[in-house]
Amino acid sequence: MKKLFKVISVALIAMMLVACSGSNGGGNEGGEEAAASEIVFWHTLTDHDEEMVQEIVDAFNAEYEGKYHVTQETQPLDGFSAKVYEAVTNGVGPNLVWQFPNTAQDYIDAGLSLDYSKYFTDADYKDRVSSGVYAASTDYADGGLHAVIATITGSIMFYNKELLEKYNLEVPVTWDDLLAACKTVVDGEKAEGKDIMGFGPDSVDVLAILALEQNGLSYIDDNNTAADWTNEKFVNWIKWWKEAEDAGYFQLVDPEGYHSGPYGNQQYFCYMGSSAGLGYITPNGFTILTGPVPQVAGGKEYTEITTRALVAFTKDEATDAGTAEFVKFFTKAEWNLPFCQKYSASTPFSDVESSDVYQDYFNNSVAQQALAGMLSYAGTRKSVAGEGSAKEAIMAALRSIIIDDQDVVETLTNAQAIANAALAQ
Repeated sequence: MKKLFKVISVALIAMMLVACSGSNGGGNEGGEEAAASEIVFWHTLTDHDEEMVQEIVDAFNAEYEGKYHVTQETQPLDGFSAKVYEAVTNGVGPNLVWQFPNTAQDYIDAGLSLDYSKYFTDADYKDRVSSGVYAASTDYADGGLHAVIATITGSIMFYNKELLEKYNLEVPVTWDDLLAACKTVVDGEKAEGKDIMGFGPDSVDVLAILALEQNGLSYIDDNNTAADWTNEKFVNWIKWWKEAEDAGYFQLVDPEGYHSGPYGNQQYFCYMGSSAGLGYITPNGFTILTGPVPQVAGGKEYTEITTRALVAFTKDEATDAGTAEFVKFFTKAEWNLPFCQKYSASTPFSDVESSDVYQDYFNNSVAQQALAGMLSYAGTRKSVAGEGSAKEAIMAALRSIIIDDQDVVETLTNAQAIANAALAQ
């Protein structure tokens, strides 16, 4: 496992092929002391993750007292991207967000995205990450450093180990294997008077992208279009899912929003969610077993890696410099290590990955073990303008088809048109 960083580097380089720091201290020298620059940080982190962010914020504010002051604000996950966009474009938004690297793309042309290269030396970031990670941070038309990646996560499977053993089941490899396992468990448990659901995914967009890519199609192709969404293979896969949902074995959306809570209460046999979700699961009377995401039989082996980044927006020179300084602080080894541990994530930083503490954490994390086994065939989404709208369109389409019984082809055709209009801008 000491080679984890090299594995991540190779995987991220592969997926890329397919698809002046400020000084410490406060106040002005000599004259009247200026007010500290206020920096507002929006994210959707909660519980222990939010507490870890507050610890970092408090340490930063103490070190830069009188010069910079950061306030973190947790926002609802639902509609977060749209809320950020509306606020930032209207000049009342945050200075910094915890988002995907491609988020920056929607703000660059308007001159609203902060380019960290004005404040970062190579030693601050470039020299600490793989070439693949750095490419993902600069994959924009202007080549600027518009995202500083702090964690690497990805979807994995969470199973109830005792139910697998009770029914003599192996960890499913394909989607058909998964459905068969869910049928066995759900039917068996219901025969004993126990009400249980088979499987659910936490992220509808991830599910759609996996289905497209594993069927040899593209979520967004090399021409930056959503041309494959109405392909027969994808249409048939969605129909297959709907049949499984109608039969009571799959559930696209749980009433609680996330499937991790109900899974922990033994209301699900298994679910697919981010490796970062491990810390939010409290198993009630069973053992968590993790595994790789299922694959389309005979298709392209594929899973999606998720990089989370600190994306900032311009305001004025003093605030921009302070925002960059906070991002440097946030991603220092001394803070990235405990944050990754809390967030149940892999680190992109070589100096963090090489530490004995990190290695011990990784070797004892069932989430990281499952994720590491899929890195050789992992990819990420393209950093193109309009991707956010494309994501919302495909999520809405799947919900309309599976939950509201809308026509598959017609709904996908409409969603594809919405996505292509956004991607063409």
